[in-house]
Amino acid sequence: MVNVSMTCLLFGFQSGQSHAWQPSRLSQMSCALAGPSALAVALAAAVALPLVFVSQPVSAQATPVLPSAGVVVGAAVSSAVTPTPTPAPTSTSTSTSTPAPTSTSTSALSFAQAYQAARSFDAGYRAAGHVRDATYFNVPIARAALLPTLSLTAAESSVKGTREFANGLNQQVRTRLNYEAPQASLQLRVPLLNYEAYNVYKQSQVQTVAADEIFRAEGMDLIDRLATNYLQVMLAGEGLTLIKTQVAALEVQLQQSIQREQRGEATRVQVVQFQAALDLSKARVLEAEDQLQLARRQLERLTGVPNAQFPSLPAQVNSLMPMPDKLGDWLELARGRSPSLRSREIALELSKLAVKRQFAGHLPRIELVASLARSRNDTSSNVGQSTNLRSLGVQLTVPLYSGGGVDASVQQASSRQAQAEEEVRQERELLEVEIQRYYQAVINGDLKIAAYQRAVASAALALQGARRSQELGMGTASDVADSQSRHFVALRDLAQARVEQMLSRVRLLVRAGTPMGEVVADLDASLLARNTQVATAKP
Repeated sequence: MVNVSMTCLLFGFQSGQSHAWQPSRLSQMSCALAGPSALAVALAAAVALPLVFVSQPVSAQATPVLPSAGVVVGAAVSSAVTPTPTPAPTSTSTSTSTPAPTSTSTSALSFAQAYQAARSFDAGYRAAGHVRDATYFNVPIARAALLPTLSLTAAESSVKGTREFANGLNQQVRTRLNYEAPQASLQLRVPLLNYEAYNVYKQSQVQTVAADEIFRAEGMDLIDRLATNYLQVMLAGEGLTLIKTQVAALEVQLQQSIQREQRGEATRVQVVQFQAALDLSKARVLEAEDQLQLARRQLERLTGVPNAQFPSLPAQVNSLMPMPDKLGDWLELARGRSPSLRSREIALELSKLAVKRQFAGHLPRIELVASLARSRNDTSSNVGQSTNLRSLGVQLTVPLYSGGGVDASVQQASSRQAQAEEEVRQERELLEVEIQRYYQAVINGDLKIAAYQRAVASAALALQGARRSQELGMGTASDVADSQSRHFVALRDLAQARVEQMLSRVRLLVRAGTPMGEVVADLDASLLARNTQVATAKP
């Protein structure tokens, strides 16, 4: 691949003082300028150049406007002379050290407390915060390419050797050389026109917005995972309580069956049936305890709070926060606030800027170049002489041919832009499907819970009838055990339905982009047992 570029000095001047005259090694377009004050005037003019690229605010939807001909575009030199330190971005959600929260109180751990502990402890959420903080530094890094650069170069050489030359009598004369050759130069480069660096700067600004949305999406995902594990612990505890209640009832029935057998009112088969049902329930107790311990362990990995106490599952779900009645309202909220969809849309904006950035490889670059140089004994013929040079000029770089790399980069960026457009459409369709699914689950949750409550009442009535039938000699122990098992299953399904409704509501709020604090407060309110009707609650 052949790389060809054309660089020229549009204008320039050089002034210097030397004990021995030498041809200028700079551009032939340079003109002599007497006195060192001329360079100061030129540098002051460079300092006064307007900061067009950096001073204009850039939004995620902004489109770069190419400057018209004759407009000087660049960065102020004053920013390089007296730079203002850029404060390092701070993260309010992450800390440098991982805290180790402990639970010393006997009160139940609320969901809000669990959420605060998870924000400080969960490794995935903390890592996302550090990624966001690192992305913030892209802005000062990209802005540096639009600001002036000042460099100082110093060198000192020790020269030893001999020099031979012919004198006036055409005789060869040989002299020894032993001298020091110190050199120092100060160079200032001010970008006046650099479209590629400008588009990189705009990309960095949009990247910070994208980082915020991605971090917010990680927070929503944390709430989803935490709510799932939190409710799973409560459901496992409810299941363990139910199965222990069943074991206690079977133990009483087993003792009663043994007593009836001793009085000759029951058979040995009935006693064995109750014993088999009791042993099976005890095995289920062990399974329920394992599930509860596993659920607590998973929640502990999220929050870092060991041996925490959890509230019991309420009999009814109490929703205190207002909720839109129509599905269309939820879809509109999700389209405007969903962090996952917003991050995809910002990624599309970044891909558009990437196309402009690659196309800038075809455009010229202009820089203001100023330098101060001082040297002594720079050559063997100038021993004992010193040279002071001051120069100021404008450098133009025009890309002529790069082997087709720029065109290929533009086409590649265009393909990625098309990919980002399809990903936005895919994310929007997926979001609409999820919103509709969770909306229907919340709306139908009350109907499901009411149906399960009727099933529980029917199963309790059937269990009571089976016991009465056994007492009257018309039923068997197997009928009682079956009725009690169906009653247990109905209670378990009711608890599962209550948990599913609360989890569906949390996921509906999360997918719709509801602020995290409101989602946490809503779930805590839903976990309160509704003993009395709340007059302030809105449907």
